[in-house]
Amino acid sequence: MVLTNVYGTALVARATLPSLQKHRGHLILTGSVTGRVTIPGQLYSATKWAVTAMAQSIRAEAAATGIRVTVIQPDLVDTAAASPDRHADPKVASGDIARTVLFALDQPRSIDVNEIVIRPTGQSPHR
Repeated sequence: MVLTNVYGTALVARATLPSLQKHRGHLILTGSVTGRVTIPGQLYSATKWAVTAMAQSIRAEAAATGIRVTVIQPDLVDTAAASPDRHADPKVASGDIARTVLFALDQPRSIDVNEIVIRPTGQSPHR
């Protein structure tokens, strides 16, 4: 999980930054709502905290280059991978995440949307 969510994200970001700088591109990273809250005993939560911190660090480092950086932080997504204890919970549709990414990309060059948190309507306020 650490290799995929943290190290993999870092490698992709490092590999793409030169091209992003050349073309004044936009780096989109996938975090999670669990990266904004503390969930005891969950390594997944810690890895998504790291992705958010990485996005903020890259943005600070690349601020003068024209690169925009956005971390998308969805909550539980409607996929077969949901754990059995969360099957009844409201979920975010994958199409809604795609539209959110397009929203960030569609902003004027003068706008850098840094974080977008996506939660389903009706979700418990404690998640």
